[in-house]
Amino acid sequence: MKATIALCCILAVATADPTGTYSGSKTILGESINAVFKIDSSTAVDITISGVASVNCANEAYTYDGASAIDVTGKDTAGDCVHDALASNSVTLKSVTYDASSDEITVAAKYSIITVKVVLTKSASVAFDQFKLAHGKVYTGEEHDHRFRVFHDTLQTIKARNAVGEAHHAVNKFADLTPEEFKAMYLGYKPKKTSFRAARSELDLNATVASTANIVDWRTHSPAVLTAVKNQGQCGSCWAFSATEQIETDVAFATGKLLTLSPQQITSCDKTDLGCNGGNTETAYDYVISAGGLEPNSDYPYTSGSKGKSGTCKFTSADVAASITGYSTVSSKKSSESKMVTQMQRSPISVCVDAETWQTYESGIVGKSCGTSLDHCVQAVGLGATSSGETYWIVRNSWATDWGVGGYIYVKEGINACGIAEDATIVNGASLS
Repeated sequence: MKATIALCCILAVATADPTGTYSGSKTILGESINAVFKIDSSTAVDITISGVASVNCANEAYTYDGASAIDVTGKDTAGDCVHDALASNSVTLKSVTYDASSDEITVAAKYSIITVKVVLTKSASVAFDQFKLAHGKVYTGEEHDHRFRVFHDTLQTIKARNAVGEAHHAVNKFADLTPEEFKAMYLGYKPKKTSFRAARSELDLNATVASTANIVDWRTHSPAVLTAVKNQGQCGSCWAFSATEQIETDVAFATGKLLTLSPQQITSCDKTDLGCNGGNTETAYDYVISAGGLEPNSDYPYTSGSKGKSGTCKFTSADVAASITGYSTVSSKKSSESKMVTQMQRSPISVCVDAETWQTYESGIVGKSCGTSLDHCVQAVGLGATSSGETYWIVRNSWATDWGVGGYIYVKEGINACGIAEDATIVNGASLS
C-alpha cells in the first residue's frame, strides 16, 4: 500500500520532526511486513507499507502538521482508497510514532491477528546524501567513500551518545570529520605548562550554591555586554576567541561601551602561542598586555577560519581600541566551581573545557557524559535552571550560530562537567584606548 498520509498527534517528548527517508521490516508467521516513510518536506510524507497485498493510492494527499507522531484516523471509512486498503488487507496500520532522541520511526502494524512493531531508521547512504546537500559538501572518488565511512561512524557515535540520556546529539556540519580531524580543526586549547593550573592562586570569592534564585543570563543584559556569536572556522584559535570575548565583556562593564575586538590579532601576533595550532587564554592575555591592547575587528578582521592558517602579524598600535592590565583566575579545580556561581552574578567568565562530545551536540544539557581533558576555550555567559531546579551553565561557543542552540551549549553545573571549573578566568583593568 502506498499513500501520502496525514501526520498528527504531537509526541510530548520529541524535540524535532522527522525528515528524510526511513525504512525497516519484520518477519512474522513467515511473511514480511515492510515499511518505507519518505518525508518529502514539512508538509507531506509518502508511506509505503507492504505485506501480503499492495495497493497504490498515490493520488491521495494529506498535510503534515509538524507533529512527531503519526496516526491514520478513520481507517475504516467506506469508500476511502487508503482506509479501505488498511481495513481489508492482511497488513493494517495501527499507529506510527517518532522518537527524536534516536531519530527512529516505530510503526505498529497488524498482521492477521498479531500486532507487530517495525522500527524504521534512515539508511546511512540516504542520510549522507541529505547531509551533503544541506552543507554544500562535494566529494568524489576515494574521498567520497572515505567521508561516507566517517559519516557512518558518526551516526553510530550519535546513537551511542543519545542512549546516555543527557543532551540530544544529531548530524550537524561536523558529521563527516573524524574525531581527530575535528580536534585539529576546531579545538586548540594548550595549557601554559604542565603544572600551570595547579600552581595558580584563585580570586578570594565566597562559594555560592547554585539555585533558581541566582540564575542569570548576560545575553539579555541592557546595555549589552556580549558581542554576537563568532565563527573561528577551520582554525584551532578557540583560545584567542575566548580571550577576546572576555576582554570585550569586561571593557563593556568598565566603560559602558561594547566593542567587537580582533581575535585575528591574537591568532597572528601572539608568538608564545601557536595560532591555528592552539594556545591558551592566559598567554593570550599576556600578549594583549604587552602589545598595549587590541584593535577593533573592523580594522583587523578575522581571516584564519577559511584557510586554517595563523597568518602574518599586521598589528597597528595606533588602531588599538581597548586594553587590559591583567587577569585573574576564578576557578582552577573542581572544588572551586561554586566560586564561578559567585562570579557569574557579576560577569561572564572565560572557561576552557573538554569539547570532544560537542562535535555532535544539538540541544539539552551535557553532564557526566562529558570528559575533563581540556581541549577548547569558550565563554560561560549565564547560569540557567530547568523547571525541576537543575542548574546549568550557558556557554557561548565560537562555531557560528548553526551549531548547538544558536551557537550556545548548556553544561550541567556543580559536577565540573566538561572540566568547566579547571581554567576559568576574567580580565582586570579593562579600558578604552
